[in-house]
Amino acid sequence: MPTPIVVPKATISMERGTILQWVRKVGDPIAKDEMLLELETDKAIVELPAPVEGVLLSILWESGEVQVDQVIGWIGQPGEVVPENGPAHTPVVEAPQTLGKAKNDPTAPPLAATPAARRRAKELGVALQVVRGSGPGGRITEEDVEAQVKSAPQTSRRRALAEHVTEAWKNVPHIHIVRSMVMDSLVRAKDVLSSKDRPISYTDLVLLTLAETLTRFPQVLFSPPAGGVNLSLAFAVDTEHGVVTPAIPGADTLTLAGLADVRRKLTSLAQSRKLQPEHLQTANFTLTNLGMFGVDLFAPIINTPQIAILATGQITQQAVVEEGQVRAGWRMWATLAADHRHIDGALAGKFLAAWQEEIHRLPESATTS
Repeated sequence: MPTPIVVPKATISMERGTILQWVRKVGDPIAKDEMLLELETDKAIVELPAPVEGVLLSILWESGEVQVDQVIGWIGQPGEVVPENGPAHTPVVEAPQTLGKAKNDPTAPPLAATPAARRRAKELGVALQVVRGSGPGGRITEEDVEAQVKSAPQTSRRRALAEHVTEAWKNVPHIHIVRSMVMDSLVRAKDVLSSKDRPISYTDLVLLTLAETLTRFPQVLFSPPAGGVNLSLAFAVDTEHGVVTPAIPGADTLTLAGLADVRRKLTSLAQSRKLQPEHLQTANFTLTNLGMFGVDLFAPIINTPQIAILATGQITQQAVVEEGQVRAGWRMWATLAADHRHIDGALAGKFLAAWQEEIHRLPESATTS
């Protein structure tokens, strides 16, 4: 009996996605776990694998928005009859800029596009069916693809993110606790521990000290890991297509070098739109940093179902008064946004104080091995 190809719930907040392109066509033999199509979720572009071995019998929905659990195609043995009940859900109405016939119309003519346009569309995650071609005979050019990106309204991921943060702000009673962090030890640690062969960033050191502190404060974690270990720590990454928050599993078990390697890898995957669902599973806690943009202080929105998020600004050198003497010191503003149903101001203050102490222990507490 044929097996349905179903839109997966790739992330906990995903309700719908966008089919960008099928890489196999009807009649193709398919191996189990072989890539079938590219699907844009609310957080990244993922490759949807075949659930079983067989032949691609039908494609019910070629591109555009689809709902989680929707049947979009069938795999089976040659000659098997596809069930007639069609998709499990009514397909989401396609964007108004879509041209030509409906995307699930098997009689639609093949798209005329230059090789450069197809390559650029894949890089940018653009479905060629929504691009208006300006070349001879309506052929789509690379410039047409780039123009579509600049002129397009909200993508499904951007729309899903907007809905997610709106619900979080409406339903979660936020409190924001702010502290000016003394960063002298962290700045020295970066100078001591970073090298040309193995660069260490301020973010790496913040993540390291934060992971150490979070193991002592399971009250601020979503679904605290058993025994206070195997912490999944997410961090925000800015990309051309919006902010994503990949997670570092086992952040509390990694050395500084190991954590830096994972952070660089995940950042690269995020910016090239190659994150997979396992990189985006709900973490215990999230760090968001805007210091690289010259931001000093901001109040973040909690990434539900997590119950807290830490926002950090730029590290700046300031005039500091100590025992009546003025000296130069490094400071950074940090804001802990917390769900007041779970975390009160006192606990938030204790957490920031403990994190400050962990920072003071640098560079003695950190090694690159």
